[in-house]
Amino acid sequence: MIKEASIAGFLKKLSYEYGLAVIKNLVGVLAARLAGMRVVVDLMDLWHCDRDYLVFSPLDFAALRKAECVIAWSRAIAALLRRAGLNCVEYLPFGVDLDVFDPLKADPRLIYERYPQLEGKVVVGYSGGGHVYHGIHKVLGAYRLVEKKNKDVVLAIQTWGQNQLVRDMIKRFNIERAVLIEPTKLFNDPLRLSFLRAASILVLPVSKTPGVYLAERTTMYQFMAAGNAIVAEYSPGVAGVLKDGHTATVAKYGDVHSLAEKIEFLIAHSDVAEELGRNARKEVEEKYSWNALAPKAREIINRVAR
Repeated sequence: MIKEASIAGFLKKLSYEYGLAVIKNLVGVLAARLAGMRVVVDLMDLWHCDRDYLVFSPLDFAALRKAECVIAWSRAIAALLRRAGLNCVEYLPFGVDLDVFDPLKADPRLIYERYPQLEGKVVVGYSGGGHVYHGIHKVLGAYRLVEKKNKDVVLAIQTWGQNQLVRDMIKRFNIERAVLIEPTKLFNDPLRLSFLRAASILVLPVSKTPGVYLAERTTMYQFMAAGNAIVAEYSPGVAGVLKDGHTATVAKYGDVHSLAEKIEFLIAHSDVAEELGRNARKEVEEKYSWNALAPKAREIINRVAR
């Protein structure tokens, strides 16, 4: 409360010009209310992927209840907050801005020029975090089962700088055909976009860490934008967006054999893989692109500001 009181004065000055504050975590909510401002809480960055617990303090609950509305970025988190008794919880997925992140506009030759060993192969791809709490070890375990039966496959992995960690895991799994794509500084680097476009199958693992398990992760929407087949591990966050047999094929949670079977099925049925990719891309364009989501975002803010 001391911290809230210390910033209430600053917010009070802003309140003469702005009657509404959109706050990206719970710090400052009570201060804004003390300053006479309406508050929308954006929970996008509240929970970190590496924390295996989910905790609300009494002060957190007070802040959530004082807000006019809370924006949840996944259906699972929205349901959790509604069960906690909050009056206004709006689901607004983060989605993807296709104006700045569109793998279909990338040059497909770029990834092959840099990594010629991928050309002509069935590329099983993963792009994202390289720590265990991202679930990457399950991608490696499933792929090891797949490559034993399929000689034309290659695993391609791009992380945000955990290549040495992943390299060690590849050795432990005794994987024969794997390529580590160099990390890129930008999420929409041309090399990354080219990689996502070139991947035959993209694998989306999860973990029980709440920030991963309940989330509709940015990576998922980026995979959908690539228009290629997705094999996703089940979680409440994944189930809120991806539909098994329509926009992805969904494996059982924590079951590496199920993950491998789904990958093998799509390798054997390229027509199904292509259809899943088309459907996923269409859903992104119609439901989860920023152009599609902008009207709802404006509606939430305008409703609270009245």
